[in-house]
Amino acid sequence: MLRPSRCRARLTWALLVALQAGHASGEAPGPERQLTLRLDPAEQRLAGELVQPLPEGGRFTLLEGLAISGAQCGEEPLELGLDQEGRWVVPACPAQTITLRWQGRLESPGRGARHAIAEAGTFLPTRGGWYPHLMEDAGPLWLAVHTPAGQRTVGSGSLIAEAAADITEQTPQARDASADLLTRFYHPRTREVEIAAGPWALRERDVDGVTLRVLFPEALDGAFGEIYLERAAQHLSAFQARLGRFPFESFSIAASPAPVGLAFPGFTLLGERVIPLPFIPDTSLPHEIMHAWWGAGVQVDYPSGNWAEALTTYLADHAVAETRGEDADLRRGWLLDLASLPASGEPALRGFRGGPDPAGRLIGYQHGALLFHMLRQRLGDATFDAALGDFATRWMHRTADWQALEAAFSDAAGEDLSLFFAAWRDHPGRPDLALDEVRFTLGPDGGWLHGELVQRGEHAPWPLDVPLAVETEDGSVTLIQRMDGERQSFALPLAGEPRALEVDPDAHLLRHPGELPSLLRRLLLDPQTRLVALTPRRTAELEGLAARTLGRPLEALPLTAEWQVDTPHLVIGTTDEVIEWRQNQSLAAPPAFREALEREGRARFWMHPEHPVGLLSGDDPEALAMLAARLRHHGQRSHLVLGGDGETRDAGTWPVASNPLRIEFTD
Repeated sequence: MLRPSRCRARLTWALLVALQAGHASGEAPGPERQLTLRLDPAEQRLAGELVQPLPEGGRFTLLEGLAISGAQCGEEPLELGLDQEGRWVVPACPAQTITLRWQGRLESPGRGARHAIAEAGTFLPTRGGWYPHLMEDAGPLWLAVHTPAGQRTVGSGSLIAEAAADITEQTPQARDASADLLTRFYHPRTREVEIAAGPWALRERDVDGVTLRVLFPEALDGAFGEIYLERAAQHLSAFQARLGRFPFESFSIAASPAPVGLAFPGFTLLGERVIPLPFIPDTSLPHEIMHAWWGAGVQVDYPSGNWAEALTTYLADHAVAETRGEDADLRRGWLLDLASLPASGEPALRGFRGGPDPAGRLIGYQHGALLFHMLRQRLGDATFDAALGDFATRWMHRTADWQALEAAFSDAAGEDLSLFFAAWRDHPGRPDLALDEVRFTLGPDGGWLHGELVQRGEHAPWPLDVPLAVETEDGSVTLIQRMDGERQSFALPLAGEPRALEVDPDAHLLRHPGELPSLLRRLLLDPQTRLVALTPRRTAELEGLAARTLGRPLEALPLTAEWQVDTPHLVIGTTDEVIEWRQNQSLAAPPAFREALEREGRARFWMHPEHPVGLLSGDDPEALAMLAARLRHHGQRSHLVLGGDGETRDAGTWPVASNPLRIEFTD
């Protein structure tokens, strides 16, 4: 029973039935599960009960410290066994439901383990061995979680109710904890179960019929809770206006002690150290909300490729930038990032599954997002959004692959888009574009601008809709030129003489951006990057700083080793040590317009403009550590300077000499 003081019955029976039947698109759902869990974070204990049909029996694994405390087939006791691999064996239970009960203590996990039960924060991932996972067919899930006073929980699906648990529902051992909170969730069709809990304060708001909740510890809630609630409400309203009804009746934004940013059906976990960062409410937050549609809602068939990160990045990160008029700059940055990938071994988008590899993430997120941007440019907003709506309706709470997404866009467009998808999804790389034979012919009523577009690359040609922007005395003129071959002629009528012609000035196309400035991203992505630690007595410390900078361990080269001019190097030391090393290697100083860079501020990083060498120096160890901790977020920079208090004093990118896709016309 639920006490009405805190009862929040969000889902009516009629809506539950509609959700359960409608989202399956005619496919019969799997068996229904009822999972009840009691958490005791102070003692790191849990107790659970699972009720579900299991006519043919099954096997499951429990984590060390957990054991079965009871089993039934219908009302009859059920004897379980253990196989040679340590899995529990459940006999067949035809025409009945099984009931399994288990309990135990999960001590603090070792490094690398995902699960945790603790007062500071609990996280129990799906198939993590904390519950008997006995089904592969997606079906309805009823989830109930008891937490002690001061703890709240989030779980897979929509929030049904949250209330103080009736004391009559508690076991005799727990009846002294009369302030237990009972939280119930429902998911219409899932294989997975995820739960998190913590010492959270609650803020909530109704946003177009969706209960939006922010669950942060008191200190974070006071400082950032309202900011996150307000920004999440804005993002959710914008997303629903474009995509239609949110896939769940509620969405919770919860804090985690772990440094994570994870999306699950009905909730997201954000690391407590990440939440205060000022850019998160308009970057990571909308991204995780959008995953409620793509990834947590429409699920991913990972063996055939992860399409969800690309679509989420485009519909969240890019959409937020677009509302601010910053989308062209975002796309230019993406092209620079992609151009920084090592020349050999680049994977195709279809090969992206997920994971932390930075090169793979650039392909899966940014290359993929630009695929969808070009598709939207080709189809128009109305057709593009109609395809998204149809895809969501057909596949919500089911598993979809790239082919299903391709079919939705082809159906909406009324044309076969298989060649477009195959080119950008299945082939690695991007084309180099060039202009050839550009000429202007003047006539009595104006003239014609003629030329040829050329694309090169191992997998050329790619299908392109190329924007050609012409500047004239009377303003600008733009032509969108379809290009399906390696060469494509164009002719543009003009009322007057042109001043300049530029190809794709706003970076609408997946392409190589031309001449590249020297960027930190080169060191981040290239597995050949080497470390030069200039303070021998602090080599281990400098190796740690390098690992923080690049996100992976680097072993320092001997200082006597010969420096290879074309091999990427990260050089770390004091201000004077780095200057002396550069001079000894006969490397030029920073460009004339930044000649004082080597001693600016308290710590600074700069990429050599002519060689793949990054120089990281500081006036003291504390300043070096602060700068190293920040650099990974500045991959698109050529230089970064911290001031005396650790503030960012300057950050920038070296200019490039020319743009091969722009022609200036002279008399």
